[in-house]
Amino acid sequence: MASLSFRDRFYSPSVARALTSPSGILALGAGAAAGIVLTALAAAAAPVTIAAAVVGGAIGYGGRVAMAIPKKGKPERIDPFGVKEPWRHAVKDAVQARNRFAEAVKTFQAGPLRDSMTAMAAQLDEAVSECWRVAKQGQIVADARQRINDREANWELQQAQYAVGEGGQPNQTQARTIAALESQLATAARMDAIVASTRDQLALLNARLDESVTRAIELSVSNRLSDAATLGDDVGDIVTDLESLRMAIEDVDDADASAADRPGSGFAFGEDGADLGPASVDTRPPPPRPAPPPTSEPGGQSQASPGS
Repeated sequence: MASLSFRDRFYSPSVARALTSPSGILALGAGAAAGIVLTALAAAAAPVTIAAAVVGGAIGYGGRVAMAIPKKGKPERIDPFGVKEPWRHAVKDAVQARNRFAEAVKTFQAGPLRDSMTAMAAQLDEAVSECWRVAKQGQIVADARQRINDREANWELQQAQYAVGEGGQPNQTQARTIAALESQLATAARMDAIVASTRDQLALLNARLDESVTRAIELSVSNRLSDAATLGDDVGDIVTDLESLRMAIEDVDDADASAADRPGSGFAFGEDGADLGPASVDTRPPPPRPAPPPTSEPGGQSQASPGS
C-alpha cells in the first residue's frame, strides 16, 4: 500500500509557507553570500563569483524548501469496510486487481520483463491508494448530501411561493426565504451530480485497472518486453486519472454541507423582530407536506434523488 506521493507532499501548506517565509529568503541570501565568500577566497573572476552566488543561493533556498516537505510516513491502511456501497465495492475491486497482479508477477521468469512487472507493482499500489482516497471523499460528500432534506426544502419553497401569489412581488423577507430554499435545492442537485459522476468515473478506472491486470497475465505467457512498456504507460495513466479524480472531489465547497440548515418559511418580521404574521393575504392552501423520506440505501446516498 503506497503512502502519499511526492507530488502530494510537495504541494502542501508547509512547502507553500517555506517558499515565501523569511527563513527561506534568509537561506537564499546566506547561500549566495557563502558562494561569494568562497570564490573571493579563491580569487576567482567576477563572472565566476556571480555564478557561485547564484548556485549558493539556489542550494540554500532549495534546502530550506526540501526541509519543509512532509516526510513520507507509513503506508496508509486500506479498509474497504471503512466506507459504504458503492465505494466499498470500488475499493475491494481495486485491491483484488492488485492482488491478482502480484500473483501474476510471481509467474514471470527472472529477467528484464519480470523487473518491469515488479516496478509496475508499485504503480498498482499507488492506484489502489488513490482509489481508497477517492472512495473516502466520495463517502464524505454522500453523507453530507444525505443531511440535506430536499423534500422538505421543496415543500417549503412551494409554500413560500403560494404565499406570494401568482404575479405578486415578494417582500424582502419572502425573497430571501425563496432564494435560500432554491439554494438548498441547487446544492442538493450539485452534490448528487458530483457523487454520481465520481462513482461512474471510479467504476471506469477500476475496469481499466482490471484490463491492465489481464494484459499482465497474458504477458506472463507471451514474454513480449515491448508490450510491457505500453502496459506500464497505461497503468501510469490510470494512476494520474485517479489523482485528478481525487483532487476534483476534494475541491467540493465545504459550504455545500451547511445547506441542511433550513430557514423558516412564509412569515414576515418587522425591523424590530416583531412577528407580522403571514407575509401575504393569499388564502389558497399551501401544498401538502411531503411524506418523510425513506430509509437510505447503503452508501450514504439519499433516496430523494435518483443516482446519487
